[in-house]
Amino acid sequence: MRFHPPLIRPPGSRRAGRRFAVTACLVALGTGLASATLVRRMDLPEVVRTAETIVEGKVTSVRSFWEGRQIWTEVAVAVSRSYKGRGADDVTFRQLGGSVEEPVPLQMTVPGAPRHLEGDGGFYFLTRRPGGHPILVGVWVGHVPLRRDDRGEHVSFDGRRFTPDEFAERIRTLVIDQSAGRADDRGTVREVRP
Repeated sequence: MRFHPPLIRPPGSRRAGRRFAVTACLVALGTGLASATLVRRMDLPEVVRTAETIVEGKVTSVRSFWEGRQIWTEVAVAVSRSYKGRGADDVTFRQLGGSVEEPVPLQMTVPGAPRHLEGDGGFYFLTRRPGGHPILVGVWVGHVPLRRDDRGEHVSFDGRRFTPDEFAERIRTLVIDQSAGRADDRGTVREVRP
């Protein structure tokens, strides 16, 4: 048996009910009870250009905590290869959402956001949010997980399959071309004349 909550309408016509619903939605939006995340589609050259740090590595720890009225998850990654940014043995970034136990068990999710587990490997494209904490580029676009199937290890980006070495070489080429000024705004390599 399924329980259906009663439909509450203010007195009056259906039109009044619609106005009430629209007003309730606007009030909810204005008070922060509802929000939306819009993520623009990004190709690999744009992700590489946007990232301040690009690394390949494995997740070593994941912890969620309250910051103000939001739950954040902090992910630490042991770096095996660094492609952009200062070379470091590990990087830490934050992601909105997560699960906490205190003061009461609560989970906050962001649709489409990646789930990180200790031991997971992948490529991480990081930038800084206002306030200084590193975050993934494009909410989740900046996480390219390492997968394994009957054909071996691979990553997928923009609908294409790469071996980890192929993907790493593509990143290296884009970083070199962009830093040398040989790539336009779309990451297309162009000739630079002396």
